[in-house]
Amino acid sequence: MNTVELLAPVGKLENAYAAIENGADAIFLGGKIFNARNQADNFDTENLREIINYCKLRGIKVYITLNTLIKNQELDSLFNYLVELQNLNIDAIIIQDLGIAKLVKQYFPTITLHASTQLSVHSVEDAKFLKSQGFKRIVLARELTLKEIGEIIQNVDIEIETFVHGALCYSYSGQCLMSSLIGGRSGNRGRCAQPCRMEYSLYQNDKIVAKNRYLLSPKDICTLDILPEILKIGVHSLKVEGRMKSPEYVASVIGTYRKYIDKIRSENNQKLYKVNDEDIKKLQTIFNRGGFSRGYYKNKGNADMITVKSPKNIGLKIGHVVSYDFKKKQATIFTEKELHAGDGIEIWNSKKHIGTGISKQYPAHKNFIINLNEPAEKGSLVYLSKDHQLLKDLKKTYEKNNRKLPISAYAKGIIGKPIELTLKYNSTSIKVFGEILEPAQNNPVTVEKVASQLQKFGATPFKINQFEIDWEENSYVVMSKLNELRRSATESLEAELLNLPQISAPIYKQFEQNFNIKKPTLVVAVKTLDQLEVAISYPQIETIYWEWDSTVENNQKAFELTSNSNKKFFIALPYIMKNSLWNINHELFFDNPEVGYLCRTLGQAHKVLELKKPCHLDYNLNITNYESATYWLNLGVNQLTISEEVNKSELKGINFPFQKIIYGHLPVMTTEQCLISQNGTCNKNNYVLEDRKKERWNIVTNCQACYMQILTQLPTYIYSQDLKSISNLQSSRVQFTIENKKIAKDVLESVIFGKPLITNTNSNFFNKVIE
Repeated sequence: MNTVELLAPVGKLENAYAAIENGADAIFLGGKIFNARNQADNFDTENLREIINYCKLRGIKVYITLNTLIKNQELDSLFNYLVELQNLNIDAIIIQDLGIAKLVKQYFPTITLHASTQLSVHSVEDAKFLKSQGFKRIVLARELTLKEIGEIIQNVDIEIETFVHGALCYSYSGQCLMSSLIGGRSGNRGRCAQPCRMEYSLYQNDKIVAKNRYLLSPKDICTLDILPEILKIGVHSLKVEGRMKSPEYVASVIGTYRKYIDKIRSENNQKLYKVNDEDIKKLQTIFNRGGFSRGYYKNKGNADMITVKSPKNIGLKIGHVVSYDFKKKQATIFTEKELHAGDGIEIWNSKKHIGTGISKQYPAHKNFIINLNEPAEKGSLVYLSKDHQLLKDLKKTYEKNNRKLPISAYAKGIIGKPIELTLKYNSTSIKVFGEILEPAQNNPVTVEKVASQLQKFGATPFKINQFEIDWEENSYVVMSKLNELRRSATESLEAELLNLPQISAPIYKQFEQNFNIKKPTLVVAVKTLDQLEVAISYPQIETIYWEWDSTVENNQKAFELTSNSNKKFFIALPYIMKNSLWNINHELFFDNPEVGYLCRTLGQAHKVLELKKPCHLDYNLNITNYESATYWLNLGVNQLTISEEVNKSELKGINFPFQKIIYGHLPVMTTEQCLISQNGTCNKNNYVLEDRKKERWNIVTNCQACYMQILTQLPTYIYSQDLKSISNLQSSRVQFTIENKKIAKDVLESVIFGKPLITNTNSNFFNKVIE
């Protein structure tokens, strides 16, 4: 079984100590800019240096998150930040924007690259691409099963990191625009407003299917019970989510996973492995949203993974309301757990939850009476929302800095020569010299005394794991001199471990390319043969994107119709393409020499470029700046679609060729979950999601590729006059999804000839600022 890394989240300094003292092998944290937890405390450069040095002296690795998309106007700031990071003792940076990878390769070769889960890596081909681009590690998409993860590990020689505990996004990370569209706060920019934690209703043909429930709010994952299986397939790093959580949360989760990782290592027998129920209850008490799930490790998306009643921490279920005395305003509650002063409980009435504190001790498995001004309904469940003693116990685990770095020491004393002390950690070794060892006049110092004195490392970051001594008898040295020698050795080892040769700052320059852009062309993406028949009737349309269809006959017919109309034919590949889909449809996708491809995953682009076929990139690959654009263009991509999170004012400053979607019901979430099947039917027609503001969102599914998408109800429509001031526009795209033949024709008449469009549209997204 491989040695696995336990990786802890750190959003503030206290959380770092909680993680380290409870057994983390590595921590990940963000600076003040360019990280996906913008609302955490985070760290400025000096804070980063402090915590990095603390970790290095204890053998803890440090990864810095630069896992947001970078806007064009931010490239200079990004470059300056990378200059700072290269002169800190970091172990890697975690990135989403491939423009950062381009800069690192070109200017900062000493920085190690880890691929963020925001890159949505979910197949062997995705991983092969990142391996070829010099990444050392991939944080996989959370939607993969153990089997799928194992296939990646077996086929690609790269470190694999997976999430084992904490919050789960409803959408594939990096594929969500919902927060941006609703309020201009981008999840890809670290400012997600968490719209998935809001109430929604599900309708089919205006008939209510599910009303006012948290339909998009997943439970947190907990994988303790399948930990041996995760380790067995060879995962390199076990990641805990929670940079916004409390230090007690970090202490609890990291301490618990450390316990069971060590248990697996020591027993080395999966059949003997068992998780203590009390450990699960403690984790639930610290934080859970309606219980835990295993995530996608053992199954596809399902209703048991969703917490439809509450998106918040609910604590541990401990009892129920027996009765309520309206006159005395007192509730009688049965508790299964002993309660103490300082605890907090929450009573779940049918319409309103009531929280209250506990002022004295109550025994387990008995009723107790508590004053309560608001009525408590008989039978209502009661949850422990705060366990005062548990929080105290967890805090004690990191109040003192007990984590030490195990080192070896060798002492040598020969009469007439300076005393030597050598300290060693892994390949780092230092030697210091002390006073000349004198012959003893009366009372010689014993070897045992010398050894004892030289091993007193006390408040230092070190502890002696192995000690050897070669000491001449009948010699003498003052004990204070040995103390000075030990201190000198300690300081020298610290300095050597923290030594990092400073690298002079390179000078950043964008090497402007002459892209020779002609008049923008018009591209139409279609999903049905009806839409295609409308599109090919317009000579102004140069290229067709045909949404891949699992029906071979439809794909062939679409190709023939398009070719006969003298238009370029591109297959728009699935937004999600797991290993199973690659294996089944490889020839179907790639065997036609006259076909180009609109790629939506890293692996698709990798394969199409490898086959030297025409390659266009879709908007969901999140290209927002010159460096990410030229990264792909230099690899051979023919055309790329700009991210939907680059707004109108920012597009004016774009200095590379791009395609822009000007019309379409755009996917705001791509998810492994399926609202339709989870609510009792597999009839796929006419489903919409309604939010608390009565806005509606269309739902579409791809059963072959096994994902669901939530689309905007109103299509985005950018009028031609809004594009006139934008240079470097290579092509405009009309994206058809749910449109019938008439609407498709109306849209194209408006786009091509400027005719009024009767269908309601939304252009606000294009015009507003995305944070």
